[in-house]
Amino acid sequence: MKENKLLVGEICASIEELGNVIADNVAVSHKDYERMIAILDEAIRKTKNNIKI
Repeated sequence: MKENKLLVGEICASIEELGNVIADNVAVSHKDYERMIAILDEAIRKTKNNIKI
């Protein structure tokens, strides 16, 4: 019984750790997406200025 409780505790800790890794990856992906959009917006702005739109 004690071994089962320890095993369940280890499984729960592993699931929590996996959740944290997933959350970190989502946050990084979102930051990358925001950066790419900002770069694209800047490129569009510069292009419009170059062709005087």
